[in-house]
Amino acid sequence: MKFTSLKSLLFLVFAGLAAIATIAATKNDNASENSLKAGYIYLEASAAISEERYDDYYMLLRRASSLNPSDPYIAGALAEIELVNPQADSASIEEAYNSLRRRFESSPTDDRDAGMYASLASQLGRFDDAISAWETVDSLNPDRTDPAMNLADVLIAKYQRQADTSSFNRAIEIYSRLQKSLPGNIPLAARKINALMSRRDSNSIYLELERLVSEAPGEVQAALFTGSLYSELGKEKEALVQFDRACELDSTSGAVYLSRANFFRNLGDSAAYDREVFRALESPVLEFESKFRLLSDYVVKLYSDSTQRPRITEMFNILQEVNPGEAQLHSFYGAYEMTIDNATGAAEQFRYSVDLEPGDAESWQGLVQAYGQLDDSENLLEASREALSRFPDQPYFALSGSWALMAKDDFDGALALLDSVSPETANTKALSMVYSTKGDIFYKKEETDSAIVNYERAISLDDENFMAMNNVAYYMAEAGRDLDKAMIYASLATMAEPKNMTFLDTKAWVCFKQKDFKEAKTVMDEVLSLIEQEENDGTNAKNQEPSSDVYDHAGDIYFMNGEYEAALDFWKRALELEPENEKIQKKVTQKAYSFE
Repeated sequence: MKFTSLKSLLFLVFAGLAAIATIAATKNDNASENSLKAGYIYLEASAAISEERYDDYYMLLRRASSLNPSDPYIAGALAEIELVNPQADSASIEEAYNSLRRRFESSPTDDRDAGMYASLASQLGRFDDAISAWETVDSLNPDRTDPAMNLADVLIAKYQRQADTSSFNRAIEIYSRLQKSLPGNIPLAARKINALMSRRDSNSIYLELERLVSEAPGEVQAALFTGSLYSELGKEKEALVQFDRACELDSTSGAVYLSRANFFRNLGDSAAYDREVFRALESPVLEFESKFRLLSDYVVKLYSDSTQRPRITEMFNILQEVNPGEAQLHSFYGAYEMTIDNATGAAEQFRYSVDLEPGDAESWQGLVQAYGQLDDSENLLEASREALSRFPDQPYFALSGSWALMAKDDFDGALALLDSVSPETANTKALSMVYSTKGDIFYKKEETDSAIVNYERAISLDDENFMAMNNVAYYMAEAGRDLDKAMIYASLATMAEPKNMTFLDTKAWVCFKQKDFKEAKTVMDEVLSLIEQEENDGTNAKNQEPSSDVYDHAGDIYFMNGEYEAALDFWKRALELEPENEKIQKKVTQKAYSFE
């Protein structure tokens, strides 16, 4: 059974608590001392709830109840808390239900108490109790329509649960009676139509739609409502008539174009859908959030179609012109530009976003990511430092700044920036990235021991940091040390990402260093196969080209397997990528592996 959350419920309780407490405390001038004490404690509970001291509130209510268990208001307040208790059993719920009933009967004019009691009665399937409650409230408030609407709703609920036709007929009678005093009322018409839908009474539904059109001929919302329902019922022609009527009533309404856009999208009419979307975006009166949702929906569905990119760009430009200064729009535009591999455009949009809303950490992340894609170390460093000053507890910006400093060979500065990350605020995955980045820096500083220590610390924090495993395995292999451990790390990385060429190359190199030349060739052949596959598919244009190290390793491995001509070909390819490498030059010149 599902009830309102305690916190939300207690906020609602507070609205009328003080007044009720006063009534409860002064209800009887001859009340006993305990009753008076209970009333005072109930007032203290009122103060506690106003200050959001929920534990104190519950404790005070219990004390008040122990002093005066017959007070319906104290018992009702405790019942509300019991109903949101996930451990409440059927006996507790029954007791709470009776407490709410007594409170309602003590003050049937209190709408809130009536609504809570009737709602619980309906949830428990006790529709007759709920009906009786709303009948009482309705009789006490003959000039109001909401109690009668609530009564009709409960009657429909009883019909839907118990197939009680008499309840359905009575509800329809109430709706029809209310319509005489509220002609053209959309919420009322919606209630009645929803009830008719439960009977699948199409003819009556169409009559209600016609009634609404006739009673509200000049209401845009009525036209949109009837158009949407006609569309839902599969009456496209009738729906379009109403949407056109809405447009005639208000040709400047963005909401009209938004509804028409959804209608044409459901019909599969892409040209009409596009037209209405643009009209909605151009509307000066439609709320930005509605436009933004429409644009987001459009972009998410069509961004992968490159032929739609000019239209998407035009949409962004239109919305920026009509609704300037929206940081959310610039951020979304930046994310779109990153998706289509336009890092320059992404950086521009994210820059606008952070200037407009400097407290948005996600936009800062997008900005530094875009600068990273552009290899713009100057702007990357500047943006990372500014973001870090705003979000000192987010290690991502320390990491991005350290990468920028590494690109400038400022290794000590990069280490200092990483040292600023607090282990108390960063999660383990982030800390793992910090230590693996330190490993990269120490290796570049030719401090292999420190590099390996940091890589292994990174792995201990995150057993899914496979890049750290790959790097430490490779550097161990290069140093010719801990080769068994290096093989474990390399194997874990390749098992996690079996098509990662970098990881496979590392594993092949560890095998080579272990003098398992046959296995080294088997693994290297997987790398070469992946390279060939990407060349054939044309996908290597998006990915990083194989480094000279891969071909150099392939040459060494093939040479040690006795395939000398193939080895020479691989060395030559490596030299083309790195013509200044003297070791590779020597291998090509001597046509042999150089043992050094």
